[in-house]
Amino acid sequence: MNLSRAIKGLLLSLVFLGFFVYMIFGLQWVFDNFSQSQNKTVFLGSVSDNFRDFNLENVTGGTVLIQGVVPEIRAKAAISVESNSYGEKKIIFEKDSDARLPIASLTKLMTAVIVLDNYDLSDTITVNEVADSQESVRQDVKLGDTMPVESFLDIMLVGSSNKSAYALSEKIGEQKFIGLMNQKAKDMGLDNTFFADSTGLSSRNVSTARDLIKLAEHILREYPKIANISKVKDFYVPNFGKVENTDQLLSEMPEAICSKTGFTDAAKGCLLLVVDSPKNNGYLINVILGSDDRFAEMKKLINFCE
Repeated sequence: MNLSRAIKGLLLSLVFLGFFVYMIFGLQWVFDNFSQSQNKTVFLGSVSDNFRDFNLENVTGGTVLIQGVVPEIRAKAAISVESNSYGEKKIIFEKDSDARLPIASLTKLMTAVIVLDNYDLSDTITVNEVADSQESVRQDVKLGDTMPVESFLDIMLVGSSNKSAYALSEKIGEQKFIGLMNQKAKDMGLDNTFFADSTGLSSRNVSTARDLIKLAEHILREYPKIANISKVKDFYVPNFGKVENTDQLLSEMPEAICSKTGFTDAAKGCLLLVVDSPKNNGYLINVILGSDDRFAEMKKLINFCE
């Protein structure tokens, strides 16, 4: 009788011991998996959700899973798109990419497109009083300056000269020029983009981060001259002098292949930067709109995406 009770007690003790061990290992497994999930994978949704009407036929299928911790981007909108030599695209990061926002001097990318479509670069233009009245930047042309169209184009893209942009638009008439900008935007499928001037000074110049990706791709494909000018850190313009690029990241990123800065009080800091992505045999297009620290946030974005 005592032996029977002893056996039953031993069996009961073993059951409780087994249950206790199971609970310990079970809790450890839950804790380990929770910890890994914090540093492993961020789910950004399906590719079709992310791209919507953005060249869906060229987007790889499935879902986009990005390794690493998502960077904190305080800008009003941002996007990073990876594109390879096969025409495949993938969104690596996006924040409010459909928000319609002022784009400041990113406008000058479209100004450059219209110049190349309509002007002979060897023609000369002169800065008149209206052009000279535009908001000045650190390196700028002045009243009476006469140079080839190409020189004004260089100064506008690298030094972000508002006076140069306005002088270029006046060659065929400002309103006609702006009309061409908006027609080109329509032709390119930039449905949420509108231009009110050629400089970007007006807060009515608006676009979205998603539209600006399309504009950048079009420039890389059809207007490589714009990209080649925009990535130069500094250069000398005859009859003007040295011009330094307004994008301070170019000195840190030799892999940059296209760049444009923008800033107004309404738009805050804006930046479009395209960099080579050798590991994917392509490039990474990055856009930040409405930032208090566009350069720091762009670095953070590129480091995450690479």
